[in-house]
Amino acid sequence: MEDNSSGRLAIRVGHGGHAILARPQIGGSYPSTDLKRAQALHQEGVAHARQDRWRPALRAFNEAARLAPDQSGFNYCKGVALCRFDRFDDAREAFAAELRVTPTHAPALAEIGTCLARTGRTRDGIPYLQDGLRLLPNMPLAQFSLGLALLTENRRSEALVALDKAIELDAGYGEAYRTRGLAYVMDGQFDKAVDDLRAASTIDSDNYKAIIELGMNFGIAARDQQAARLFEIAADGAPTVALPQYLYGHFLINHRAYERGLVYVDRAIAIDPLQAEHHVGRGFGLLGQGRIEEAVAAYRRAGELDPGSAAIAGTVLFALQHKPGVTRDELLREHKRWATLYRPSAPLNRFEFPNIPDPARKPRLGLVSADLHRHAVSFLVLRAFEGLAALGYEIFCYKTDSKRQDDDFSERYKDISLSWRDVSGVDDAALARQIAEDRVDVLFDLAGHTAGNRLSLFATRAAPIQLSWAGYVGTVGLDTYDGLIADPVEIPPEHDASYVERPIRLPDCYVCYHPPAKAPEVPQLPSLGGGRFTFGCFNRPAKLNSELGKAWARILEQVPDSRILMVYGGLGETSTRDAVYNVLGQGGVPRERVELVGETEQDKLLVAYGEVDLALDPFPYSAGVTTLEAMWMGVPTVTFVGDTFAGRHSATHLTAAGLGSFCAHSIDDYVAMAVGLTQRRDELAELRRGLRDRVAASPLCDAPRFADNLSHELMKLWAEWCAARTTNAAA
Repeated sequence: MEDNSSGRLAIRVGHGGHAILARPQIGGSYPSTDLKRAQALHQEGVAHARQDRWRPALRAFNEAARLAPDQSGFNYCKGVALCRFDRFDDAREAFAAELRVTPTHAPALAEIGTCLARTGRTRDGIPYLQDGLRLLPNMPLAQFSLGLALLTENRRSEALVALDKAIELDAGYGEAYRTRGLAYVMDGQFDKAVDDLRAASTIDSDNYKAIIELGMNFGIAARDQQAARLFEIAADGAPTVALPQYLYGHFLINHRAYERGLVYVDRAIAIDPLQAEHHVGRGFGLLGQGRIEEAVAAYRRAGELDPGSAAIAGTVLFALQHKPGVTRDELLREHKRWATLYRPSAPLNRFEFPNIPDPARKPRLGLVSADLHRHAVSFLVLRAFEGLAALGYEIFCYKTDSKRQDDDFSERYKDISLSWRDVSGVDDAALARQIAEDRVDVLFDLAGHTAGNRLSLFATRAAPIQLSWAGYVGTVGLDTYDGLIADPVEIPPEHDASYVERPIRLPDCYVCYHPPAKAPEVPQLPSLGGGRFTFGCFNRPAKLNSELGKAWARILEQVPDSRILMVYGGLGETSTRDAVYNVLGQGGVPRERVELVGETEQDKLLVAYGEVDLALDPFPYSAGVTTLEAMWMGVPTVTFVGDTFAGRHSATHLTAAGLGSFCAHSIDDYVAMAVGLTQRRDELAELRRGLRDRVAASPLCDAPRFADNLSHELMKLWAEWCAARTTNAAA
């Protein structure tokens, strides 16, 4: 019988560690019948233990030790069996009895140390483990127990020495590799950690659980490279287990590696087809490749498997915005269905907040977002909030995702805020209390149904006035929002019934654009000298579909010497490229007429506009910041004005810049406009030369004007609340 460090008992006589003699030494004075009976019981216990039958083994060992308490090994084996049932205090007494018989019994010393550690007395247990190993250092399990105990006491360097020794003595000790990997993590030696965890997974596929947990911790700490390696180790080490396949696939998809991600997610579905979350992951991967119909079908399947889940019902909402033929009524119905499932409890009454109802003062503003950095949302709202701060508004920022790195934009938010808090680890109740302590009057949701949202906070209401703005494309679906910031193009008055929230229409445009500070100079129109005409679309593949492909095919057919250039992150992947070619090909677009470039860095995207004569807007999900960047680089966009909020982004930006003539109201007009502009290259060249200045001088970039307009609406909302609050208090 080997040493049993950390309560793992084994009857593996002759294996690398210490082995108890099958025939105990004779000692003491007993009647011959008792001694023979004790020896027989001891051997019976050994036989049971070797077959992992620990309950009868314990009965036999216990009786043997009672009959012959002074026999070497009898009490030790009893203690080993007691450990199997987590009776560590009783086991410690048995090991102490063994030491009274044999004071130099190294395994018994080590087991006392392990028992103390297992019962929370790690510091007391370490000396026993060390004493046992001084007497008999070649006990791998005891070395492991010592390493684990030292690690618990944060004595990392000593722990690594002990774990090294355990692995040296037993190269197949998977748990020792895993624990040493954790020690390396704590010591900041991440590459060594990954190597050890890979070894642990190779030895024992059950190690995937601990590896996944560590991978998630790496992800939280924004160590994506190490997290990726750990998830891969877990997935490849447990190929018949669905969870690691799904998690690695989901990780890859989140990092735009759609092709590889879908391979692993599909493996998870093949192993466990009834797990709704796996189908959600597949939907995200398909959406990233522009396979909209398949993505919606995947989300629908997830909903069938778990019809009561609000989280799963919410996944289809964003995907539907991309689906050709989607209607405002369909979107409203789906968002209301999600809200019915989602609301955790009745919301607070908006008039029960203790905020002082003084319509003469400016309301305090709170911003809830994961995107308070260089993100598309910040390019649309940061200058507006800076303008409001200049007008005397007090602003409080609540960052909801610690993984998003702060940058120069974050510093600008901090500069205009009375308070900046990372609340990613704060629950809703605590965050609501903080918002109340900050006396926030108007709380902005800048996320909606996107990553890092705190919809649960807004669902229960955390401020007297709650507004949705810029982070989502249309209605959120909850009736706890008191307004949705829009403009007459994004939400015409006749569309009001399609929104749960009250549309708050700003007169010019619903956002205030922050142009790129280091954009390259605008080059001349590339086809001006009669060269090949290039249409551009730098939108994500999810916005593509076969109906759009049909329109593009008609354009290319009428402009024979032309091509479409697409630039976006993820387009470097073979399967994503094939998916894009396939989606457009279904509409008749020849593969050779489309060039795909995988690029994510903004400066390189802006440079690429130097090759584009005219941008083509996707539909039904229109471009937002992409259209603004294109105009900043001198490239106007032809858009088909859609019927939904997501379908009208380009229209509102173009209109605000004075380019309403580039808005088509039918697909036929969209095609005709794009074709016609190829024949008016001098006009495009002239527009190109002055478009940046035109945008800079337009309401799109007039932050003081925008802030005044937004302030006017905020003061109206605040005055309404103050009046209603006073009335309610008097009633």
